Amino acid sequence: MKKKFVIIDGYVDEPAQFGVPPYISPDIRYAWGCYAHYGVFPDYFTIDQVRKLDLWNSLNSYYHLILIGGVSVPGKYIGGNPLKFREIRMISDAAPNPLKIYHGPYTMGYTASGGKVARELTGLKDMFDYVVTGNIETFLFHLLKGELPSEGIRRDPGIQSIVAPKGAQMIKLHPGYPTVMNEIELSTGCERETHCSFCTEPLVHHGYWERPVDDCLNEMEALSEAGGKYFRLGRVANIISYGADKNGPNPQKIEELYRGIHERTTGLKVLHTDNANPATIYKHPGKSREVLKAICRYNTPGDILSLGVESFDPEVIIKNNLGTDPEDIVEAVRIINEIGGKRVEGVPKLLPGINILFGLIGETNDTYSINLEYLKTILEDGLLLRRINIRQAMIFHNTPLYNYSLSKKIKIKKKAYKRFKENVRNEVDHQMLKRVFPVGTILKEVKIEYNRGNVYFGRQLGTYPILIGIREQLEKGSFVKIRIIDHGYRSITGELIKIRE
Repeated sequence: MKKKFVIIDGYVDEPAQFGVPPYISPDIRYAWGCYAHYGVFPDYFTIDQVRKLDLWNSLNSYYHLILIGGVSVPGKYIGGNPLKFREIRMISDAAPNPLKIYHGPYTMGYTASGGKVARELTGLKDMFDYVVTGNIETFLFHLLKGELPSEGIRRDPGIQSIVAPKGAQMIKLHPGYPTVMNEIELSTGCERETHCSFCTEPLVHHGYWERPVDDCLNEMEALSEAGGKYFRLGRVANIISYGADKNGPNPQKIEELYRGIHERTTGLKVLHTDNANPATIYKHPGKSREVLKAICRYNTPGDILSLGVESFDPEVIIKNNLGTDPEDIVEAVRIINEIGGKRVEGVPKLLPGINILFGLIGETNDTYSINLEYLKTILEDGLLLRRINIRQAMIFHNTPLYNYSLSKKIKIKKKAYKRFKENVRNEVDHQMLKRVFPVGTILKEVKIEYNRGNVYFGRQLGTYPILIGIREQLEKGSFVKIRIIDHGYRSITGELIKIRE
């Protein structure tokens, strides 16, 4: 009987990696590519498929079972529902026979929401033969070669360069294919010498490492050949510093990367990115402007740079080693607007997004008002923000935030937190949406995802796409063109544009 292998995608959501549909994380593709390198082509299922198709009973028929998934940042999801801890045990119990391997953020601990300390999952080792805390593709490559690698094995870049292109074909197995967003890895870790109090990147990746441009392009060419048309350079802590040296950002490296993507792919529909550090932009305004110009020459409209602001409160910034300054952040927002604010296809080419985090060291009642005032200042200065993401920190063991929590209890003031969110939505978000998406703006290729009664909701594929409600019965999975007619606080309302128009 021929041996069968399966990879279960439990979806990854980490500080610099996203894999919830329509996204596919690089870890999933690399793992599949390891098997493909040795002439084995595993089955692939998302955790949603396991649930919906009731595949639990079939899992015991496999020789190897690889489970990758978990979250280390709080989030709300539309495209899929990430792996829960109880499902890890359900998979383990359903499959006593296969060699079982787990990899994902839950090796650091598990919490269902922000504002809580993650509990250590010591039972993982009882449920799986291997719990890989190191690099998954390097581990699998050696294991399939007949060796016994350490579960904490570090990345071998040579192995990544081999298996990444070979893993491209697995996107055809994704239930959302061909409209899947391929998350592309540019680097791991964070280039800062010291890190934010809550950050898990240094715990997982043990230093900063950059992937060569050619390796990125080889993989993206292979993904394009497999039918991939949607890409995000999301697996990077700070794209402004990709290729940087002691003198600051390297615009030539960004130009080489983005130009190469267009040369090596065909039918490109989306090219977006994700994370940037506002401090880099402020400290190196000249070179950062050149980097932003290079990005805007080649990206597709509606792109976002997510700025890890976390807090505008100077005391919180210092005590959590955030490495920036409130006025610097505003200036970084101004520079991104200056370069990326030009409208293409009805929307700005590239705008900043801001992440605000609560549950940090040194917060007081004043923190809420300081954060609100700076957000309102950005609005009043006529600057655009594509989105404001407000969350509560997940506290993981071995971070400075966790060590602090051992001696001093960190407690988020629930009423103040709720009031702050309401104030931001009412006083900032609503006006920002009107500016970013004016009435009459036409948005193409809006994919319908679900409905609530007679209202159908869809989004364009991209980085943090805006949710659009349409009061017309539509087919789920279909693509439509809409005209914006109204604004909410976190979403917009559109009317369908008929094909004849």
